[in-house]
Amino acid sequence: MAKDFEIDLVIVTKSEAGPDTKAPAVYLNDQVLCEIGGIRNGKITEAELFDELSAAKVPRKPGGGSCACSCGS
Repeated sequence: MAKDFEIDLVIVTKSEAGPDTKAPAVYLNDQVLCEIGGIRNGKITEAELFDELSAAKVPRKPGGGSCACSCGS
């Protein structure tokens, strides 16, 4: 993923996120992509994440790699 997208990853501990936050979880801006006991049960595949980042129009790195997801790159 790092070779394909211009994106900053931020790791937040559960204590920093708040008492009602489910962990593990993956967020993109204010959208929950997965969370334990909820959507995708806390797991997201590389292909699903690639599709979510592409749909959100996250900038791609020039000459980024290819993937096996539905984007066709």
